[in-house]
Amino acid sequence: MHLPIETIKKIIVGSGFVSEADFDDAAKTASELNKDIVDILIFRGAINEDTIGKLIAEHYGIPFANIRRLDIPSDVLSLIPEKMARVYKIVPFGQEGKVLKVAMENPEDFEALEFAKRHTGLEIEQYFATRDDLVKGLGQYKKGIKEDFEKIISENIKKIGAPEVGSEEEEDLAKLAEKVPIIKILDTIFSYAISEKASDIHIERQEEEVVIRFRIDGVLRDIVKFPKGVEAALVARIKILSNLKIDEHRVPQDGRYKFIIDEDVVSLRISIIPGFYGENVVMRLLQETNRPSSLEELGLVGHNLEIIRANITRPHGMILVTGPTGSGKTTTLYSILNILNTIEVKICTIEDPIEYAIGRVTQIQVNTKTGVEFATGLRALMRHDPDIIMVGEIRDNETAEIAIHSALTGHLVLSTLHTNTAAGAIPRFLDMGSEDFLLASTLNVVIAQRLVRKICSSCIVKYTPDEMIRKKLTKDLGNSLEGQKFYKGQGCGQCNHKGYVGRIGIYEALPVNEKIRSLITQRATSDEIQKQAIAEGMTTMLQDGLDKVSSGLTTIEEVIRVVREN
Repeated sequence: MHLPIETIKKIIVGSGFVSEADFDDAAKTASELNKDIVDILIFRGAINEDTIGKLIAEHYGIPFANIRRLDIPSDVLSLIPEKMARVYKIVPFGQEGKVLKVAMENPEDFEALEFAKRHTGLEIEQYFATRDDLVKGLGQYKKGIKEDFEKIISENIKKIGAPEVGSEEEEDLAKLAEKVPIIKILDTIFSYAISEKASDIHIERQEEEVVIRFRIDGVLRDIVKFPKGVEAALVARIKILSNLKIDEHRVPQDGRYKFIIDEDVVSLRISIIPGFYGENVVMRLLQETNRPSSLEELGLVGHNLEIIRANITRPHGMILVTGPTGSGKTTTLYSILNILNTIEVKICTIEDPIEYAIGRVTQIQVNTKTGVEFATGLRALMRHDPDIIMVGEIRDNETAEIAIHSALTGHLVLSTLHTNTAAGAIPRFLDMGSEDFLLASTLNVVIAQRLVRKICSSCIVKYTPDEMIRKKLTKDLGNSLEGQKFYKGQGCGQCNHKGYVGRIGIYEALPVNEKIRSLITQRATSDEIQKQAIAEGMTTMLQDGLDKVSSGLTTIEEVIRVVREN
């Protein structure tokens, strides 16, 4: 935030949304961790980004523009070149006659305003936008790459005389990997993946072709196919970037690489495995410059949010997040760590892999080759004087025992477990050999979660399923749909005609009170624990999902899809 902290304090505290004591405490943490005060306030749930945006816009006496939800026309974007939009941090988002609407974080940047007026020949109407909104707005310049993507790939493939592995010396393959066409192809794939908000890039060798696929909002999509013969140099290029063995084709290899696109720092987690027709690559994209999401932004609301906020401030005990692979467990833990990360506490983690670096947090990477497993790493961390410990995953008895004893000896322990429901985590722990009375005395809360796709806000419509579908839904969900509102995305250019953009979590939070502790010591089944938790007011994942359906955040089909995994 470009404003002086005294001005921000006057705006936010003066609004009544945040008390002076809470602001001062957040400011102290922001200074110690070298973070933006606004980010700290959002992490802690003191205020949301849109509210801050509106307050600051009011301070400047101009309107607030929430441009992240806009599909900005290409002809409007083109009025200001991308390079200059990034230099001046301005985004044109609308035009009415001779007036151009421009969003900016610093409305007092008169040089930027003068450039926009001079370059476009239009009158400029200023709007305030938050930093995150501006980043997303600037990202819309990448929409043009969609039309050019296949053209760029095909043009550069024609320039390559790529050898198959084995038909030329490895040195020739290495030289080819350094040539401009291969570099251009890979950079184009990276740029397009970022513009499409892909979480993973798959490069798959088939019998007669190579397929590039992106995972977008949890679903894989074919992006482009090209003839075999290029992939050897492409894979070699990836190996060079991630410091892997270019001459090794028979065993799996894992690596990392960072690249920068328009000030965005993106970390790639790379996995290469030998397949029947050749090597296949999967690259996980992690944007390091993105602000970590607050609990509210992840989708935690109401009773679930109250339970979690109450338990993460406890000085000791254990917090578990459960769900299948890819359900966002680690993201939830990182968001909690960002709330807890202050100068007064020592936070240590043992992870596999480390997905994001967190300032002032000691993070250890699991490394089986050197003997660093979850259990050995956790045991080492216990001698490092931590207050808070995060264990990437509890998957065996030894790790479970150390985690429980860490919680017993005055530490707050956060970890993940692979179970379908919150109640199912307790029998799973006991099955690993943990003592029931120890588990009962250390477990604070279990959070279960799934990710559902969000309805595109640009094409959302309300609709009523026909009677046959409603009966089927009632049967499948085992829940009455009386009074339930239904929404869906019709499909538009903003969502590639899929009806969905982004994902949000659905949750259930099971606090461990005296009655639940009693059931743990009796080694009750997950069904018995679930029944008791619901009787005490627990919001189930199903109910949380239905609430988000009524709010127009997701569709009933998405809720059914993830609930059926139970």
